[in-house]
Formats: sequence, structure tokens, C-alpha cells
Amino acid sequence: MRGSGVVTIFLAGVLLCAVAHALEPLGNRASTDWLGPQPMDPTKAGIGKRIPDMPLDQLYGGPVSLYDSGGQLGTVVFVRDPECPVSRAYGPRLARLARIYVSQGFNFVALYMNDQLGPMALAADTGGFDGPALFIRGDAGSLGKMLGVESTGDVFLLDARQRLVYRGAVDDQYGIGYTKEVPTNRLLEHALDDVIQGRPVNVPATTAPGCHIDTDPLSEPGFVPWTPEEQHS
Repeated sequence: MRGSGVVTIFLAGVLLCAVAHALEPLGNRASTDWLGPQPMDPTKAGIGKRIPDMPLDQLYGGPVSLYDSGGQLGTVVFVRDPECPVSRAYGPRLARLARIYVSQGFNFVALYMNDQLGPMALAADTGGFDGPALFIRGDAGSLGKMLGVESTGDVFLLDARQRLVYRGAVDDQYGIGYTKEVPTNRLLEHALDDVIQGRPVNVPATTAPGCHIDTDPLSEPGFVPWTPEEQHS
């Protein structure tokens, strides 16, 4: 698979059996060691940077802008790929969070960056997402590059001023080669609650176990820095 929406699945053929079982690869491929989401340097992760507005093409509907897609308190942008077991596992959880937090001022935007997904696969995945969300493809690569997407497990939280305040994993339950019976660190949920309470996100950046995404290997993600006025507001 090539192009800005290239998705490289390092451990293909992985099946999700049950919550109490690991996401294990088929055949003789070994599972990865348990690592879980690891803290990242917030500055290197782009925390505090303002994401510029850009047009987005909905899967179902006309074009919209990133800023117009945001909620009163912010926007959750998450990667979807039904060919990745980690992404599949997190679908119901993200849908539940969308149902809870949309009423509290957040909108949810799903990015489909695997350009090999056909119409039937997209329809099945979006139709099975039991929560309010805007489904984006096409310009998803541009937004993914701007955010610095690296994994199908990545989620991003923008505040009301489109500043990146959290990036990383939904929580620490699922990954390639492992599953915990219950999550012990609900990272995205805690970040949303921090924004609601008007306080800095306690854990602003982590890695996000999942299937690797290469948005553009020849360039770095770009961010628009805060203006002096924003930095002191």
C-alpha cells in the first residue's frame, strides 16, 4: 500500500478473540512484549500547538472544515481502520465516549487513512459505530500529517481554540499481542474530564499501540505555534 494514507500492518492476520484474551497473531509469529502506552515528551508530541483549519471531505455528506466540526469545548480526532485489530477493539469504546461527551461539548471525528479500504468495508465499519461522529476520508491524510499520526490507535484532543492538548492512546487495555482484562488508565477519558474542569491535561502525550501508519516518511508534521496573545490567554 502506498500514498499518504499508507497503512503498514506489522502483524497481519491478528484476531480479537475476547476481552480476556490477547490480540494474538496467527501462525508462528510471536506476540509483542507488554509495553502499553508510554509517556511522550509533550513538546515533541506537539502539545500546545494550534492546528490550522482545513477542508475535510465527509464519507457521507458534503465538505466541512475542521474548525466547523469542533464542539463547544473541543474535538476528538481518532483513527479508524477495520483491518487493524486494535482499531476494531476500540470502536465500541470510542462510540461510548462519543455518546457521553458529545452532550458535554465535544465532537468526534473519525479518520480513515487506509486508502485500500473499499466502499463495503467503510460502510460496515461506519454503520457499526454506535455513536455520533463525523467520518472523514480523502483529506484525512492531510489532517493526519498535520497531527503527526503514527498508529491506528492514535487519538487527538483539540480544545475550543484548536490547540492540541492530548495525543496518545484511548487507554491501556489493548495492543498488538496483548489484552488486559480491564483498562487501568483511561487516558482519553481523563483528558476530556481535565478540559471540562478547565485544568491542564495531567498526562498530555503517550504512544498509542496499534498498527503503524506512515503519513509521509520524507517530512515532519507541521504545526502552527500559538500567537503571543494565545499563549497569555
